[in-house]
Amino acid sequence: MSKRIRHMGLTITKEEHERWHKEHPELSAKQHEALIKRLGVSAKEDAEWHRTHQTMEEQRAKGVKAADPAAISGAFLAWCTKQRWLVQQGKQYFATKEGKRELHERFGIAV
Repeated sequence: MSKRIRHMGLTITKEEHERWHKEHPELSAKQHEALIKRLGVSAKEDAEWHRTHQTMEEQRAKGVKAADPAAISGAFLAWCTKQRWLVQQGKQYFATKEGKRELHERFGIAV
């Protein structure tokens, strides 16, 4: 079962959340108000969220794009393998002695 997250009054899977934000167009003011009302989010909670988060439109305007964690982690694993910090056997990766040390010192990753 996929990990569930709580976002703006909804409990959904992380994948559903990412897909919704990627595919859904920006809401009009009227649509936003209806959504907030349906979710049971107070005006104060909504204002606080907007004070601390950028809307999708603001992110797009600034050139911020959602990162694909799977692509990043796959590239990082490939890079670590190239450094000979990791050895791949089938679908598993095993850390070398040097890899354990470097991953911990550089990235705080305990293997």
